[in-house]
Amino acid sequence: MLEKLTKTQQNILEVILILIIIGIIIFWINFWWTLKKATLLPPIIKEKPVEISEPLKPGEVGEITEEEAEEKGISPLPELLFNTSGTIMEVKSDRLIVQGSGTNFADQRSRELILIFTSSTITFQPGLKIKYQGLEGLKYLKLGMQILIEGNENIRGKAEFEARYIHIL
Repeated sequence: MLEKLTKTQQNILEVILILIIIGIIIFWINFWWTLKKATLLPPIIKEKPVEISEPLKPGEVGEITEEEAEEKGISPLPELLFNTSGTIMEVKSDRLIVQGSGTNFADQRSRELILIFTSSTITFQPGLKIKYQGLEGLKYLKLGMQILIEGNENIRGKAEFEARYIHIL
């Protein structure tokens, strides 16, 4: 079959075969070269565990052991909690005193919470249509109101914290 090809066609076929062979050789050299580099990487150094920043550390109020939780039939809380609920007991000039539901404590006991208002605290009226920022929101909170609370930090095990959002129910 090669005899039927002209001399020019045979030369073109030889050049194509040589280019294919060179391409295969380059591919394998590159493959082995990168494989060799990959095996020469430095060993992975295990880093120390990252410590939780101060705002994310849980408090210690109401913490119980796993055994106590099992005895009482209480589900374990996640390490990070940002919301709870409660009933307003007292409205002060820069804070609220609330009887909390206990959902931010491992022992699930209701406790008095102190919610500190900052300039970034936002208070929402029912239906979320009207909102008040900062200390302005305290004017619309009354004794006995049920509220949902979101903190600026991890509120697990904390009875005093800065409030980010207050939702009036």
